[in-house]
Amino acid sequence: MKSDIDIKDDIYNHIKGSALERAVTGKLCKASKRPSGSDKEDIVISILDNGSGQIQEAFVNVNIYVKDNIRDGQAEMNDPRCRELCRTAIDVLEVGRGAGFRFTLDKQRVMPVNGKDEHFINNKLLYKQVNE
Repeated sequence: MKSDIDIKDDIYNHIKGSALERAVTGKLCKASKRPSGSDKEDIVISILDNGSGQIQEAFVNVNIYVKDNIRDGQAEMNDPRCRELCRTAIDVLEVGRGAGFRFTLDKQRVMPVNGKDEHFINNKLLYKQVNE
């Protein structure tokens, strides 16, 4: 059985050096939260649920933060940038595999960040590990 930390490592290693990591202006983080005070395009990996059994299933969030555009004093989603990063995330996260595990992109959504002028792209992954 893999721990949350092991699963984060697998997803981190899949993203590290990929087109997705190269596309963002910020950092790739395993700490489940962004660097303090960051206004960059950070990628944050967190575990939602981690089961057990011979076929272990876990749900993993890979969130990408994107700063809003300010027009006439109003914040609005940066559609072109979010669209570009959504496509890159799909290319990188749609399917991945490694030693004894496989993951697929379950769903992708773009949502506002409460209290900040930014949105985040939520990529929910279904991770499966075969335990012997």
